[in-house]
Amino acid sequence: MELFEAADLFDVPRLKSMCERRMLESITIENAATIFHAADLHSAKTLRGKTLKCILAHFESVSKTHAFEEMAQGNVELVVEVLRSR
Repeated sequence: MELFEAADLFDVPRLKSMCERRMLESITIENAATIFHAADLHSAKTLRGKTLKCILAHFESVSKTHAFEEMAQGNVELVVEVLRSR
């Protein structure tokens, strides 16, 4: 996650893209909200969309995770978006 954030911060698109692909492969119930939040913060549209689909497909489980609670505290608008998409 830190490498993804650094790639965005220092505008290294190829590295950011590689990180996005890796993160897509590693989405789990436990980290889906964290990845969704990071994708939103760093304008990673494809990663954001696919992570949202995962969250919606597993909403009951994802919504009970610590990562989802942290996302809700950090960005209520994302939670509203998830709820509206259901």
